[in-house]
Amino acid sequence: MIIMAVILFGAPLFTRDQPTEAAGMLDRYNPVLPQETVYVATGGCSVEWVANAHGGRDYRYRLPSYSRDGRERKLLLQVTDKPLAPHAYLAVRSKGQTVLSWRRVKASQIPVAARHRLVSGAQKNPDRQ
Repeated sequence: MIIMAVILFGAPLFTRDQPTEAAGMLDRYNPVLPQETVYVATGGCSVEWVANAHGGRDYRYRLPSYSRDGRERKLLLQVTDKPLAPHAYLAVRSKGQTVLSWRRVKASQIPVAARHRLVSGAQKNPDRQ
């Protein structure tokens, strides 16, 4: 019982800021991790792509994300068949390192602390919406 508790509560310490598929898989099935919405900006991020099973491409982005209170976490966001817009803001629903869903948002829809962190990194890209 104690060993299971140590694994469940200790695993997030090892997976945090590990933008890998393995970390995402561990966090996806950890029942003690809460879901939260974090915010990312797509400008200036690195992207890699791999062929997927149905002949298209999967695009993988390793991005810094920010919680509503401005805490940073690195995430791996994978998109199938179509790359993300290059200068956009996204609200990402996550569970630890697992990306559950995402949607495009305007800067005005992002909480102030997260927006401040994102906008300070985006000053090179003033056309981001």
